[in-house]
Amino acid sequence: MSKKHPNSMLGARRFGKTLGGLSLVLAAGCAASEMPEENLPEGGMEEAAAQGSRPIFTPAGDADQRTLAETISRAHIAVNLETLGLDGEDDIEVKRVRIDELSLAHTRIQQKFKGLPVFEGEAIVHLDRNGHLRDVTDGFVKRIRRDLSVSPTLTEKQAIRAALARYVCESCLTAAPAVNLLVMRHGGEDHLAYRVALRRIDSTHDTAMPVLFIDAHSGEEIHRYDNLQTAQGTSLYNGTVTIGTSSSSGKYYPEDLTRKVGTFSYANGTSTVYRISDTDDVWNGTDQRIVVDAHFGASMVYDYYKTVHGRNGIDGAGGPVAYAAANGGAGLISSIVRYSTFYNNAFWDGSQMTYGDGDGTMFSPLVSLDIAAHEMTHGVTEYEANLTYENESGALNESWSDVFGALVERYVYGESADTWKIGEDCYTPGTTGDALRYMDNPHNANDNGFTSNDDPDHYSERYTGTEDNGGVHINSGIPNHAFYLLAKGGTHHLSGVRVTGIGADDAGKIWYKALADYMTASTNFAGARQATLSAASAIFGASSAQYTSTQAAWCAVGVGECPAGGGGGSGTNLLTNGTFEGSVSPWVLSGTGALYTNNGNYPHSGTGYPYFGNTVSVSGSMYQQITIPAGASPTLTFQLNVTSAESTTTTQYDQLFVELRSTAGTLLKTLATYSNLNKGTAGAYVQKSLSLAGYGGQTVRIQFRTTNDSSAITTFRVDTAELK
Repeated sequence: MSKKHPNSMLGARRFGKTLGGLSLVLAAGCAASEMPEENLPEGGMEEAAAQGSRPIFTPAGDADQRTLAETISRAHIAVNLETLGLDGEDDIEVKRVRIDELSLAHTRIQQKFKGLPVFEGEAIVHLDRNGHLRDVTDGFVKRIRRDLSVSPTLTEKQAIRAALARYVCESCLTAAPAVNLLVMRHGGEDHLAYRVALRRIDSTHDTAMPVLFIDAHSGEEIHRYDNLQTAQGTSLYNGTVTIGTSSSSGKYYPEDLTRKVGTFSYANGTSTVYRISDTDDVWNGTDQRIVVDAHFGASMVYDYYKTVHGRNGIDGAGGPVAYAAANGGAGLISSIVRYSTFYNNAFWDGSQMTYGDGDGTMFSPLVSLDIAAHEMTHGVTEYEANLTYENESGALNESWSDVFGALVERYVYGESADTWKIGEDCYTPGTTGDALRYMDNPHNANDNGFTSNDDPDHYSERYTGTEDNGGVHINSGIPNHAFYLLAKGGTHHLSGVRVTGIGADDAGKIWYKALADYMTASTNFAGARQATLSAASAIFGASSAQYTSTQAAWCAVGVGECPAGGGGGSGTNLLTNGTFEGSVSPWVLSGTGALYTNNGNYPHSGTGYPYFGNTVSVSGSMYQQITIPAGASPTLTFQLNVTSAESTTTTQYDQLFVELRSTAGTLLKTLATYSNLNKGTAGAYVQKSLSLAGYGGQTVRIQFRTTNDSSAITTFRVDTAELK
């Protein structure tokens, strides 16, 4: 969690075709391009998938169900390659399939390019219990330059030498470099690159795990960041606790063979790990208190994830294990205490947790409960979304660790004001009441002037410099405060947005599911908002209070729009996501004539917008349900762009209807009709304004509906919609 840097969404598209009896619908989370619908192949799907509405997945699923989910997911990718920016079915590799407790299947896919992995190129295909496509989290790198050669000019050894030549102290490294060849896009350019991971765990302030990307053709450095995922804090405040130990040859060891967690020691060194023992199994010595706290912390983190989220260990499979038990038994999830001397940090290094003793002034031993949970959650994140540790994805990585640090502390001791403080037990032990970070009020943190109000708690205040890996600790205050508002409720001091709290239990369920099933390595703040909304929808429903409060919490910290009718203030826009950025949600699309792109060629603003028609012989609609306050007479405004291949100047062959419908879908009023006769130049929008006077106090649907005939394509583009 140290703020010192040692060295320095994606939209949606709906497809209304069917495959083997399964409707394929690409929903929020997948970027799409404007293109005619491709024909889906016939057959080729397991007979079990064609069971109509009968569930084909059950909670947790089995091997056959996971195979079926992979087959359906691959089929979706295969028929939408161009839309997804891929060139062929060989451009993907399924990393894993998980069927969750709700019977939803999540297929996590790694993008390939000519056989090589693409850095941060990922997608997750989400299926409902009937095998229907629910939505897609799309992090694919679109349309990689096809003439990019994947035959490296440099060898691995040459790439390592190039990386070492750019590192300040080759002799300081404590492990051999790890290297792999991949394709990456950086600064808008595609590269064949070697990813060279260095490791310097030497107890100095320069302890780091630098990752350098070396161009495999030129040998130049493309990019670098530090992958050492750090924390700061201490404990020794847990009092008398019970810990799991084991015995061997007359000695006792802090090794819990039931949970498979163990605690070891560097004995104030940096290279050799020692086993810790006691003769009477009463761990009450002064030096043993650090061991007890670290071991207790790891055990409680294990229990929290197992009990609350059904997760077995950091990797979900009882591991990872670093050291074996003293009795020669199972490998253990390992915590190592007493790293170096006066070391003011703790970190997750990809395989184990390591804790320093602190210097006694700035920090005392870094083994507090929330710090242990913070570090172990870095591990959970690595095995799930694997959020890249820089910029906004890195800030999310830090924030998710802070959130679950707080939730584990709450799980063990109950909720208090200290729940929402990070590292309060260890930070400046001579000063009572302070903390390293504050989820309830991030501005209370001392960030040494990186921003005018450290830590920022609103997107407009975010740090945009290069220190701290692009602000991974600094900017974590923004999503931290979003979680706090979601759990506890309140009004944001800057935005004035009011959030109704849903309680930390429900908020934690949403945050965990978002991490496990809806986030990828490149997820940014907007993507995290969509991921948590997808999780809230899956768990509680899209019309639930939990979903609405999740929207409001992100809106409060300046990420995305507020829910309809929410957020406070006069002149509130009753529509949610009228700018269509990141996804089309909560608008509901249906039919082959209603589409969405997150990266279209002709937006009015931003990059995302829905479009209608775009091919012949189609129909479709898009609606959002809203409640109009009693006595209100709001006006619907939106930007419209129409292009058409129709040559007539008199006949409306293709039409877009703007309608007001009841919650049951009954037509109440046609507000306006547009057609091929309104055609203009692509991207040349015209603002439309329509009155909804007379409908105050009613809950209605605002709907856009299209019909295109069998010849000459018309496309209707809609953007920047408001209802005030």
